[in-house]
Amino acid sequence: MVEYDVVIAGAGPSGAAAAKGLVNEGLKVLVIEKKKLPRYKMCSGIIFKKSQDITEKYFGKIPNPAYVAPNFLKGVRFWSHDEQYTDWPFSKDGSGAPNVWRSEYDYWLINNSGAEVWDCYCLKGFQDSGNHITAECYNTSHGKTKLITCRYLISAEGSRSIIRAALDPEFEKGVKWFVAYQNYYEGNSDLDPCFYHGFLDAQYGDVYSWFNVKDGLQIFGTAVKRGVKMYPYLSKYTEMLEKRFGLKLKNMVRKAGCLGNDMCTTGRFYLGKGNVLLVGEAGGFLNAFGEGISCALSTGLFAAEAVSKSIKSGMNALATYTDLTKLERRQTTVSWKLGAKIAGRNLMPL
Repeated sequence: MVEYDVVIAGAGPSGAAAAKGLVNEGLKVLVIEKKKLPRYKMCSGIIFKKSQDITEKYFGKIPNPAYVAPNFLKGVRFWSHDEQYTDWPFSKDGSGAPNVWRSEYDYWLINNSGAEVWDCYCLKGFQDSGNHITAECYNTSHGKTKLITCRYLISAEGSRSIIRAALDPEFEKGVKWFVAYQNYYEGNSDLDPCFYHGFLDAQYGDVYSWFNVKDGLQIFGTAVKRGVKMYPYLSKYTEMLEKRFGLKLKNMVRKAGCLGNDMCTTGRFYLGKGNVLLVGEAGGFLNAFGEGISCALSTGLFAAEAVSKSIKSGMNALATYTDLTKLERRQTTVSWKLGAKIAGRNLMPL
């Protein structure tokens, strides 16, 4: 039996931010990550201004190895169904938003959090007795289980949270899901690599379709309601990119998929129960068009502040966290309304 003040499940930005905030307060923190670090993460890898500010304040300058070419993106270019586009610049002055590989950025964050980190460990179950939580952690490499006790447990697991499902099965039944998928190819196209491109025509996907370039790789994908066949949408989208933008594909380097849900668009955030808090996508924080790094960092820090105040002054951690995330929840909901206005339709018809 190993004892900690806080155990965090998930080594992404929300987990790293929570760990950093807690370690800064002198608490003993363990982060468990089910995958081998550094782990791949399907993401645009754009570090928006809010994320830049938080990153630099708590972790420092993003290291050069995390950057890809082009190092900075000018903005997002949204394409409408009538072949017109609108640019949304990342900054009026300056070089734009950092363009990174999430595997390297996330690995740097967690390594600089100051917490103890166990990779290849997944949470198999937990029990909250009120005074402490006992967590069962399974090592996927060696097949061994460790029992850990902590005062607080934080879920930074992403949209599919085992902790959330265990805390409230009824809530979980009401969650609706979408599937996102993207390809990575060697090749080239006529699309400007200094922009992240979003295609809003519903014939290419239920949510939206995207295209960007990292280190010369042509990365493009789409998202559909879970249970809907992906291939017809992706095929039509690929054909459009080839005909309209001269996309030429050579060798496939990677293909990837992930699940997302409608908690962010419906405002059904799940912040926790008892001494268990949920941050980032686990709690429902994901901005329009899939930008989640900024709210992951913010909510991770809010959870750290709430837990620290609870330990040091007896404040209720969940109540404090609920109050601290009030603005973040509102901004998340508003972002999807703005996204729907830009697209001219519901961006998540699940």
